[in-house]
Amino acid sequence: MKKLYTGFLADNELLFVGYSSRNNQYSKSIYQAFSNNGIKVYPYNTKENASYDIKVYKTLEELPKMPKAAFILLSRENTAKAVKQLADKGINKILFHSAKTADPAVIEECEKRGIETAIGCPLMLYGKGLHRFHGFLAGVK
Repeated sequence: MKKLYTGFLADNELLFVGYSSRNNQYSKSIYQAFSNNGIKVYPYNTKENASYDIKVYKTLEELPKMPKAAFILLSRENTAKAVKQLADKGINKILFHSAKTADPAVIEECEKRGIETAIGCPLMLYGKGLHRFHGFLAGVK
């Protein structure tokens, strides 16, 4: 698995899997960082009773189009299920938030399906201030 790099999201659109109502401020900051860098974001969360101040898709069928890349911000257990679903929908790049999200079996599944993977908090590449400095230290380019 690669570290996050500038050209990873060259298509300038992605599915944000696990946009959170519970940790809304963090999800919102990631959404803004992507958007501020010209990336069209499709927030996605299957929770029925969650409320958001932006449009968050509850099913993949609701999406106006399926992007080729996804950012996953889920628990390790939910990540494995999501990868299979996303692969079946044609996703060919997945950015995992951290190594805690993607275990070796998930990475192996991605490799088998021809999905390019990267790991890193998007704020290290697309954010500002301390996040960018942390990205520099972590080798995000």
